[in-house]
Formats: sequence, C-alpha cells, structure tokens
Amino acid sequence: RLCGGANKALAEMMYPLLKDGNFCLNLGGDHSTAAGSLAAVLKARPETRVVWVDAHADINTDRTSPSGNIHGMPIALLMGLIDLDEAPGWEWLKDYPKLKPDRIVYIGLRDVDPGEKQIMYENGIKAYSMHDIDKYNIGPIMERAMNDIDPYGHSPLHLSFDIDSLDPVLVPSTGTPVLGGLTFREGAYICEHMA
Repeated sequence: RLCGGANKALAEMMYPLLKDGNFCLNLGGDHSTAAGSLAAVLKARPETRVVWVDAHADINTDRTSPSGNIHGMPIALLMGLIDLDEAPGWEWLKDYPKLKPDRIVYIGLRDVDPGEKQIMYENGIKAYSMHDIDKYNIGPIMERAMNDIDPYGHSPLHLSFDIDSLDPVLVPSTGTPVLGGLTFREGAYICEHMA
C-alpha cells in the first residue's frame, strides 16, 4: 500500500507539470518509483515511447515473481498485467493509460526471471541484453532500439535508467548488483543518444 500510495502522489504531482509541457526528472531510490512517474508521462503524452535501461526487466507479476518484491513489477503494473483489484494501493492506475508492449525497449538486461522472459516473448517486447551490447556495441544497439519503438523519430521519449544497469564495480551501493553491466561510457552514451 505504501509504495502504491507514494507512486500515486508522484504521478499526481508530475502530471500537471508534464501536461503544461515541462521537463520532469525523477530521481528515485528504487526503480518502482518509475510506475508513478511513467504513469504521469503516459497520461500527459500518450504517444510516449520508453527506453528502460536496467539489469532486470521489472515485468514480473504477482504470479511470476520469485521474490514478490514490487520493485520487480513496475512495467507489469503499467501494462495492466496485474489485476489492480488485487494490488492494494495501486487501484489509482485504472485512471491512467496502459503502456503498450510495442512502445518499450529494454537495454542492458542480464538478470531476467523465467516468468519475465515468457511475458516479454508473449508480448513481443524488444530487448537488448549485455550480450547484444558486447557483440554489437552500444551505438548500433541504440539505433536499433530507437528504430524498434519510434522508427520515424516523431514520438515523445522517456528514459528510465536504473543504476544497477551499470556494472557494480562502478556503483557498488546498488541493492541489486549484477556483474557484467554497462561501462560508465556506455551508460553516458545512452543518455547522450536520448538527449
């Protein structure tokens, strides 16, 4: 309930600012805060495309999550994959547009649960793992990713960047470290490409 309520307050605070055309930057201590900020973005700018940079897919549902932690579910909540009547504190999301699977692309994945892989496969969600980045380099990956979600380059963009996408050698304080992440330069390049 607390996490859902905090995200509701965040969405309600950000929505009028976004609707008026302002740029909003949300720095959260946990990637679950992206549920509130991205809900506000989708309400203000329904055509928004999302680049989700993370070691994890954050698309678990209450039925697929091994841990049950809400920080692994913000995308599932935003896509309507979780019954909001069974998610106390998150009912407010019924008043917000759902994120469509063809409007999100993942970059930097390297720790994805089996249930998440199945959800991504069933929904045709594009994803570029660290293996892909190692093989093709970040520049071509960003070009592919942007072409996947916005081939004409006319849609609003939203970047959601989890610090655990970077290698834990660079950010040892993250709560969910996974070895083999983005270098500092790769992470910076993603941000530069989106700017």
